[in-house]
Amino acid sequence: MKLCLRILPLLFLVSCATKYILPGNRFITPETQGGLFESQFEVQQTSATRLNIDGSSGSLDDGVIYNKSKRTGYLFSTSLLDMVDFYWSHAGSANSMLGAKVQLLGGSRLSKSAGHKFALSAAFGGNEHELSGDPKIKFKLAGNDVALIHGYRFNEFFMIYDSLSYSRYKFDGKVSSSNPTFNGGRPGYATKLYGAHLGTELSFGPLFGKLEYGYQMIDTNSTKKRMASVFGYSVGFSW
Repeated sequence: MKLCLRILPLLFLVSCATKYILPGNRFITPETQGGLFESQFEVQQTSATRLNIDGSSGSLDDGVIYNKSKRTGYLFSTSLLDMVDFYWSHAGSANSMLGAKVQLLGGSRLSKSAGHKFALSAAFGGNEHELSGDPKIKFKLAGNDVALIHGYRFNEFFMIYDSLSYSRYKFDGKVSSSNPTFNGGRPGYATKLYGAHLGTELSFGPLFGKLEYGYQMIDTNSTKKRMASVFGYSVGFSW
């Protein structure tokens, strides 16, 4: 029952994206929280990429325009089993993602053990939204994500971590406009996102902070591939 009360509010937050935004930083370390219902929450300042439909040539089929953005993000995780975490992540105006992380090597965060750590994670999210104005766009945005996460904890205060990730996002829209060229148009885009990240975590009891740098390749149909570097930081607490 206690677990259901923790998870229920998050389920209502899965569908809260209002724009076609791809998150940049991840801030997911290889350590599970360890112990039933051990949890942590953090607030992030993260890089992201916003995708806008390119209608400059009078068509909705000419790909997207990429714009760099800064977003406030959030990450909540709680242990279901000693080496399994359930988590919710969100970057402002982007899809919320629900996921699970399984630690395959090393001790959990609660154990404070030094050494190598390794984990696998997978997450998904989706939403429907409507952008008002002219043109008005109703859209669905769905995403899923998998990652390999490695880290090394030197002591109870300091850890470094790295990850390789692969994400897919699908955008399906319907346009209503006074411009007959665009009215009734149904733009659809699929984006593949490849990422490599390197970060540090510094802990003081229940409080912690992270710095993270990453590099991404963004591949959207009908659009030239984009390479982007991302940098962010976060602060949080565990209990």
